Amino acid sequence: MSDTVILVEIDVTPAAGGAVQTLRFSDRAIRPMPPTDPDRPNTVWSPRLNDVPSIRRALVDDMASLAAGWGVGTLSLLNADQALTTHRLDTWGEIRVYRWTEGTPFAAAHQLFSGRAALPTFDRSARAANRIEASFADPRVELDAPLQVNLYAGTGGLAGGAELKDRPKPLAYGDLTTAQIPAPKVNVATGVYQLHDGAIDAVTGVFDRGDNAGLISDGNKVGAAFDAWAPAGAHYATDIGRGLVKINNNPIGATTFGLRGESGPYVDTAGPIMARLLARLGVPAGRIGASVAALPAAAPVGVFDQSGVQGRDVLGQLARSALAALLPGRDGVWQAVRLAPPKAIPNFTVLEQDVIDLAEDLAPLPAGVIRVGYDRVWSTFSGAEIAPALLGTAAAVRLEAEYRYAVLEDATAKARGPGAWRTLQIDTALRAQADAEALAASLKALFGLPADGEPRRQWSLVVEATDAVMAVPLGATVRVIYPPLGLDKRLLLLGEQPLKPRRDQTTWTLWG
Repeated sequence: MSDTVILVEIDVTPAAGGAVQTLRFSDRAIRPMPPTDPDRPNTVWSPRLNDVPSIRRALVDDMASLAAGWGVGTLSLLNADQALTTHRLDTWGEIRVYRWTEGTPFAAAHQLFSGRAALPTFDRSARAANRIEASFADPRVELDAPLQVNLYAGTGGLAGGAELKDRPKPLAYGDLTTAQIPAPKVNVATGVYQLHDGAIDAVTGVFDRGDNAGLISDGNKVGAAFDAWAPAGAHYATDIGRGLVKINNNPIGATTFGLRGESGPYVDTAGPIMARLLARLGVPAGRIGASVAALPAAAPVGVFDQSGVQGRDVLGQLARSALAALLPGRDGVWQAVRLAPPKAIPNFTVLEQDVIDLAEDLAPLPAGVIRVGYDRVWSTFSGAEIAPALLGTAAAVRLEAEYRYAVLEDATAKARGPGAWRTLQIDTALRAQADAEALAASLKALFGLPADGEPRRQWSLVVEATDAVMAVPLGATVRVIYPPLGLDKRLLLLGEQPLKPRRDQTTWTLWG
């Protein structure tokens, strides 16, 4: 592959202001792109890459907790002539890494990474070679921001009282009919509560100390009609277009709500809600892949927040609820990938002659006990907090704990003895017990002890970076046939390190 070239583009915003510039580098000297290239006509690449970038992408970073993986990398640029020092104070932004075959159109290049560069380090020395070191990360940094940036002004009316000043407005998505939502009372004088910062599908219940408050609905009012409406005692009205409820009552304890969340239209499954939350975090529509909204997960879910939680936390829980990973592709487009045991028909097969190196890595113990949290209650009640009518009932037991748990044990794994298995617990946005039990069964199939009694293992595999290898996506099923180790298994591709250990090789992390 001597005709391959590693190309890097970095968008830089000048510190003094002005238009964004794109810096372009290669790992060896090449001719400029021809004027006829439709994507990069006459483009010049400066041969300043000290070595090929180090890149790592992962489906999940921790198989023990299903924590989302990160895509990260580092690069080193030669700067002996100080030509790049003029960019020392600039903001280094989006970075794109490609592997390109010289002489082909730029469109034929394999994109290896898309993300954002961190602040570079300039090594300036009279004796040593002057270099620039920069790290970069995939677009998952977009999730490290609050889902809600709209805050209450605290100036009265629907802007909330002084006690709500600078607090985030609530967000509600999906099925929250039994979730006991503690909506803020934005106008104490008129009894107005806000359930969501925007339109909702319906208010399904009003509760006092966890029990039905016994109020009479005056129906839905719109805008000024809602503002002017004065409910009679023990009545309430809604303005679902603004996510508001107006109540005239004297509750004895905490007032909570059941609802169906954001409308437009109303959705209550993980994929469509994740797509909406990505958009809310500012991800452009063109970078939200179709696989996100189309994620095949039909179980109802619900999420609510009024604390300013980061997008990473909510999106991570939604992904776990569907046993999926939400991650940017090599091109920076967000995709949803189901986590499932390796498929019967592999996406790719590696034969003995294809193996450059193969080693077993440390893998988590098989799961002997699986606990799936579901049916979250956002306001819990116990003792004197709960309505007397509920005391001693199953409803009271439910309201004491934030989550219910579907528990599934793998007797075969537990029979291996202490220290040979683990407990796997995940808290989800699932609402129904049956769906939590189904997820627990899927987790057992993925993380329990296989039928042959041999624990699943993790492997590090080095292969030549052919075009076919570079096209295999994370989450694919790879069959590895390697008789010297007695290995013939279908494995899940969990991670990749392109250009490692050499520029013409790729290291895969496989599990199964």
